[in-house]
Amino acid sequence: MALDLTFSVVERNDNLRITLTDTTGTYGADNLGGWEIGAATNPDVNDIVASGGLFTLELSVTITTSNGTETTYDDIDLFTEFGPFTLPSDLVFALDCTMLESDGSALGAATDQFPDGVYEFTYIYNQGILGVKTEIVKQAIVGKVQNDVYYLLRAMATSYECEGCVNDGILLAIFTKTYLDGIAYIDLDARPTSALNQIYTLQRLLINIPTYEF
Repeated sequence: MALDLTFSVVERNDNLRITLTDTTGTYGADNLGGWEIGAATNPDVNDIVASGGLFTLELSVTITTSNGTETTYDDIDLFTEFGPFTLPSDLVFALDCTMLESDGSALGAATDQFPDGVYEFTYIYNQGILGVKTEIVKQAIVGKVQNDVYYLLRAMATSYECEGCVNDGILLAIFTKTYLDGIAYIDLDARPTSALNQIYTLQRLLINIPTYEF
């Protein structure tokens, strides 16, 4: 079996959903690590079943917030939550806070935002069985501070047009946007603490945003 799992992670603008999309693709001469459909070389998405059976698909999530708190949540049975699956294109998983549980408690309600921090997603096929395949992606989830920075940027335009000068609010908007952009360039495998420190700094800078006058 030559399955080569890959996936992408996208946070929705309102921070209420994180969507994982399987990008493994379909098996072919130009994609030997893809999912098969009705063939025997690689696994077939039609064969995926619930946890405890043969041919399972699960997701493990660990979140480290800016204060250093690390929480590993119970594995999510993707078949039970989102299946059954017919095609590789069906493997799209929109997570909300209710799906992440630890010690019987969910991270939050479906209307709660995901916390900012460094997330480690482990995508697992056939967990605990010979032939298990895994793929790990670390990603900085920064939806809350990002939206606060965008608030400052929107206000910056109005302030500059009205006053025609650079004030403290404009400088703050420019600085926080530059600082936010820098997080995307951090190697999270080598320097996760750097990303967490930058998230923490932004949280402190933006904590009083609603009170800023422009």
